Amino acid sequence: MNKICKLSAIALLASSTSLMAQTKSFEGASLGIFAGAFGVEAKGKANTTAGTGGGGEAASSGSGQTGAVSGIGGIDLSYAFGAGSGTVIGIGATYVPAKAKVTTGSSGDTTAGGAINVELKNHYTVYVQPTFVLNKDSAVFVKVNYAAADLSASGQNIRVTSGDISGWGAGVGLKTFLTPNAFIQVEANYTDYDSITAKRTNSATGRITTASGDPKVAQGLVTLGYKF
Repeated sequence: MNKICKLSAIALLASSTSLMAQTKSFEGASLGIFAGAFGVEAKGKANTTAGTGGGGEAASSGSGQTGAVSGIGGIDLSYAFGAGSGTVIGIGATYVPAKAKVTTGSSGDTTAGGAINVELKNHYTVYVQPTFVLNKDSAVFVKVNYAAADLSASGQNIRVTSGDISGWGAGVGLKTFLTPNAFIQVEANYTDYDSITAKRTNSATGRITTASGDPKVAQGLVTLGYKF
């Protein structure tokens, strides 16, 4: 009986030692470059005041939903440390250097408010990433992140009342080492951003439209990285 207990203890110790050795592969600082696709869905509503220009326009309101899919690319910097047998906790940040710009309306249509230029820049996330090691080369992870960006709008008679956009998100993924230092990571995540609000004035009728939207973003990313 004592011999069986000793053998069990030795087997358990060997297993734990093996998991700790595998975990070491995922610990330390990493730098990655990611690319992928993101889809944006925005549900919103708009309210327009009655006209003051003598045309008799009545107040109105409405709601709707829109979506778009585009590409994305950026930089990922992180650091991971062991948190027990087979578990690693990563903390990190991502940054997207490119600007996203959308123009609506016509610059010659002054009565409708002219052209509106909306620009999104300096998008970044900070995240915590618990990682569960499968073997010395592969691990699965979950992620919780905070995301933010600068939002600006310009054009005739346009004013954005919420200048920045931010929100919370979560994701899951798989990380695999191709060499002792180089790795590839695939990930799917989802972020729910705070509502944004803008006002637009029709110079001919005096009607003011206040629009608000609640954007949500889903992403599929592939990261190529190097662990130092």
